[in-house]
Amino acid sequence: MIILLFLFQISLSKLIAPRRVAHAIDCGNVLDTRTSAGIKYKRDHHYIGQSELVDYYERAQRRKIKFTDDQSLYLTQRQGQSFAYTIPIGNQIPENQTYVLVLKFAELYFEESNSRIFNVLLGNKMILQNIDIFQLVGSFTAHTEYIEFIIDEGKAYYQGEICLGALNNRNELVVGFSASQDSATIAALFLFKGPLKDTDFEDKEKFQERWIQRNTPRTNEEMKKQNQERVKNIEQEIKEKQSILKIREGFGHELEIEEIKQPKKQMEWPQFSFELLFILLKTPLGAVLLVGFLTVSFVTISFVFFDPYGQNKIKQQYQELKKLQEVKKTIIPKKSVIQKTD
Repeated sequence: MIILLFLFQISLSKLIAPRRVAHAIDCGNVLDTRTSAGIKYKRDHHYIGQSELVDYYERAQRRKIKFTDDQSLYLTQRQGQSFAYTIPIGNQIPENQTYVLVLKFAELYFEESNSRIFNVLLGNKMILQNIDIFQLVGSFTAHTEYIEFIIDEGKAYYQGEICLGALNNRNELVVGFSASQDSATIAALFLFKGPLKDTDFEDKEKFQERWIQRNTPRTNEEMKKQNQERVKNIEQEIKEKQSILKIREGFGHELEIEEIKQPKKQMEWPQFSFELLFILLKTPLGAVLLVGFLTVSFVTISFVFFDPYGQNKIKQQYQELKKLQEVKKTIIPKKSVIQKTD
């Protein structure tokens, strides 16, 4: 029941269609990766400015990142004072096309607010100001920002305002990061072709609730309920196995349990013999054995059915003679001593 409920919840969840992802980058990663949602992230590339790759694999061995099924996506990040990503849009300049820029963050270093503060820009337009990931969600917690904008005739518009410098001469979207405190950071990003309602934005809170249910240690009452479910499943399995047994009432009102024979998957002996014989026939030794087998079989059949030397006939006559002698003994009594009488 729990498994069915879990699958039902997944079926209701809204996932991003990977085919509508124009470009995805796993920041800081030197290899391509694919997430549980099926989105293929390319290795870290298309970045400019002063920044560095930061690896949190060792630090994350002791803790799990909350609210994500893709832990590795957040373990490598790109950080710096001022840098940008140039995301390819396509060969043709779109006309009145809606996009969503999806940015993924996680604070894996600081344990208090006001330690890392930064801004995100679309060209020269600031779209996220003074972001403090720890203050928003805490440490070791995945956080996603969705930026919906429109590209029309080679210009980008965010909330109705033009974003100067958002598209360069190579038809790439310029996404900038600037630090106010310590350094700016980004774990992953991708560009979605379509409106915000077609993403998983509306399912964000429900996903977090499901994640908590799956990863929170169960209480004694929940474990008791889970054990009851296991017992119920075991009982159901026992009933299914008992259905294999045919119970019938025999003589003397006794119950005789007869196990219904199931087809065996093992190779039967005749089948094995024929296959072995077929293999042997392919070898010289097998050919010799076959000739010998046929010869012995022919001789045996000849002696049994045809009796070429009359042995069976002689044996039959001997048995008839023996029977006659036995009959004779029963008819003729043994010699007895006759006493003379005066």
